[in-house]
Amino acid sequence: MDPVVIVISVFVFLTFFVFMLSLGAGKKDLNSKAMRQRLAAFQSVDAPVAAEPSAEAHLKQQREYSGLPILSAFFQGRKGADEVALHLERAGIPLRVGEYYMIRWCVAGVFLLAPFVFGFSIFNLGLGVGLSIVGYWLPAQWVSNQRKKRMNQVNGQLVDLLGLVSNSLKSGYGLMQGFEFASKQLPDPLGMEVRRMLREANLGLSAEQSLAALGARIDSKDMDMVITAINIQRAVGGNLAEILDSVAHTMRERERIRGEINTLTAQQKMTGVVIGMLPVFMFLIFMVVNPDYMSLLFETTAGRLIIVFSAVLEVLGYFSIKKIIAIEV
Repeated sequence: MDPVVIVISVFVFLTFFVFMLSLGAGKKDLNSKAMRQRLAAFQSVDAPVAAEPSAEAHLKQQREYSGLPILSAFFQGRKGADEVALHLERAGIPLRVGEYYMIRWCVAGVFLLAPFVFGFSIFNLGLGVGLSIVGYWLPAQWVSNQRKKRMNQVNGQLVDLLGLVSNSLKSGYGLMQGFEFASKQLPDPLGMEVRRMLREANLGLSAEQSLAALGARIDSKDMDMVITAINIQRAVGGNLAEILDSVAHTMRERERIRGEINTLTAQQKMTGVVIGMLPVFMFLIFMVVNPDYMSLLFETTAGRLIIVFSAVLEVLGYFSIKKIIAIEV
């Protein structure tokens, strides 16, 4: 068997193995962290009281960068590791920084070696380097898409959350009791995040810190607006139920405007998809009708360069159209 095929197969196996290992280790660490937090709540009252940490320090204190000690030590204190860990947490992906980068490196390695299956040449070497960059970027793009998808789900549930909390306040419950009631009614992901916020508050964090940690994990402008309104009310007073109703009304109007914008830009989105897929569609048709004519693109250096530059231009055109029709509300 070709040694290059063997190396690629080993890379694929390692990627799958690291991914499964990270899932199991993440679940185990979550249980052990919860046990340590419960035990810490029963410490002696004579113990010295430390300064109250901030929400960001609390998140960093609980963070582990990998289930493998070598990777954990490598990323410990490294610049950008905490941002990547928070990015994965916002995306709702049960991976830690070490496993995440292992997957990116393995995918980049597979993409680097893939062109050498067809033989070693300078063109295949350059193509492998370019594909390795794409392979290293693809997992990050997938995580970003998952983060945006999760944030949109959270934004869609915020109005329901505010309505439940506001009704609870009007019935005489406290703020945290209102959040507890809402967490039982809301589905994931917002229901899970609210339950986590309540658990952190029960384990010693103040209401402001637990809310700040909730906002940091979700990273939504709408959630930041809700947390700001709650913090202002707790500082200066006022009717919190009416404030939450006003914030909910603002969110409904913003959602209505987003819907109108999506309706107006639907034609442009479809136009971008059609124009982007038209060259690929024509390429496939010519491959079926006259494969000898199209074989020049694969057998000559100029043809290969044309394919590479065409793919790059297709990607640039896709992102350009996506950027043009992206309207912030």
